Amino acid sequence: MEKLKNNSVFIRTLEAKILLLRKLTFISLLAIDIAFSIYLWILWTPDWKWTVNQFWKQTGYVAENLNGTITWLRSNPAGLKLNTPVNESLAWFFTYHIYLWTTFIGFLRSDLFFRLISYALIGGFSTFCSVVYDFSQIFFLHFNCFDAYATKLCYLCYYTLSVLWNLVRGNKWNPLRGRKDTVTLDTRQQFLATSLFVILLFIIPTVFVYFVVFRCLRISVSVLQTIIYFFATWPFQFYALGIHFAEKYGFRENSEKLETS
Repeated sequence: MEKLKNNSVFIRTLEAKILLLRKLTFISLLAIDIAFSIYLWILWTPDWKWTVNQFWKQTGYVAENLNGTITWLRSNPAGLKLNTPVNESLAWFFTYHIYLWTTFIGFLRSDLFFRLISYALIGGFSTFCSVVYDFSQIFFLHFNCFDAYATKLCYLCYYTLSVLWNLVRGNKWNPLRGRKDTVTLDTRQQFLATSLFVILLFIIPTVFVYFVVFRCLRISVSVLQTIIYFFATWPFQFYALGIHFAEKYGFRENSEKLETS
């Protein structure tokens, strides 16, 4: 329960609003927040069905574009000579996870679920945005998994390549002394280390391409969530900014009024 409380923006903003209700300046910001939510409710309610249908339509476009991106990567894009077996394996792996993501969000396709999100407008626009932010964390969960898979695989390839590079040059890392020691390899060991190094050297560009694609995807999602988070916490940010400027420019009376009113 404590973990849910710490990760949920909705719970944190609701508790913060309750604590700051005795502040007159914050109450005025909250009134603006609620007034905007009422306007949004009046504007949004008549086109409820259209909004929900457009949301799922855009979700379908995202899934199609992701599958299209994977298909584009499988065809050695922009003249990149990707490793075909590794490329095909990664393509099938991520295609299957995209399928799992579309299946997962299919369980969220309920009018009742979206009605509950819209009813958050009763608590103000910031409350609505905090609920949307929490929903986006569930909705984009698999996007973070895509990036985590690609990042771990890319790091593993880079680490193994660096170890093999040192081994080919006759060095190895000594974790006990925290330094590189010289190592002597026989012919078979040298051949095996060199072969693995060359194989991995031709594999890592393919892995890096997938890493770049899914890291860009995660950054795009993070930018969207950052915008939503700003609107979810804007009354607190404006309230803190007002107190900061009041103290910075010496308006002690105004600052004390903001704190005690």
